[in-house]
Amino acid sequence: MRPPSVFANGPGSEITRLRALLRGRWRQARRAVMVLLSQHGMAAAEIGALLGCHPVTVRRWVGRFNAEGIAGLADRPRCGRPRLGGPGSPSGSPRCWPARGRGPC
Repeated sequence: MRPPSVFANGPGSEITRLRALLRGRWRQARRAVMVLLSQHGMAAAEIGALLGCHPVTVRRWVGRFNAEGIAGLADRPRCGRPRLGGPGSPSGSPRCWPARGRGPC
């Protein structure tokens, strides 16, 4: 059975701040897009198809926005060690370079 439709609702000031998040970090920007499209009446399945994610993911973020506001769209702390490297680093971490024959010098 499909869950009922969930639509975002929030005060105008939160929506203005939400639009400002579109220029911020990409994960929060994507979540802001989900909420804004939901506010305009798009169903979770439509938003998921548009953004390439599952409708359950859309419902989760819209639900967190409804419960916590913009703060609910931020990443929560995760357990475990942070990943090494990042999108701006070459393949792998610097620790792995000598093993591949590529040193920093």
